Amino acid sequence: MSLQMKVDFEDTTKNWQLWGQLVELWICGLQPLPKEVKDLVAQAKAHGIPSASVPGDQNRNVKFYWYDEAKELAFMLPTEAMLTAAREKIKPGEYPLPIFYDDAYTGQRAKLDSDQDTLFANCRVGEYTINYCG
Repeated sequence: MSLQMKVDFEDTTKNWQLWGQLVELWICGLQPLPKEVKDLVAQAKAHGIPSASVPGDQNRNVKFYWYDEAKELAFMLPTEAMLTAAREKIKPGEYPLPIFYDDAYTGQRAKLDSDQDTLFANCRVGEYTINYCG
């Protein structure tokens, strides 16, 4: 069985803002890093994201990696199964982006055909892999 390596919560701008705030608290050392999945979910819920969940065993360890420019360049790659599952969600029409993107980009989302969806997905996978932290 393949598990998605992600935190799930309701796709609202408020939840994305709260999640970003929690990540910043971890970065700045103002919130202890959760050791297990159940701790991560508990912190997210305590921070105001009531629908937070993570699939799979809640006693799994959570591992954080910190950037260090003096060390090797690291890429976090999804498994092939994760990539395939993500690609199966992409259908012609509006590309599935988190709702907070609507706050930055006005107007209706473009309706992409199947070729455009595939190309856009290629760009997102590549961009996310090299720029996943800004």
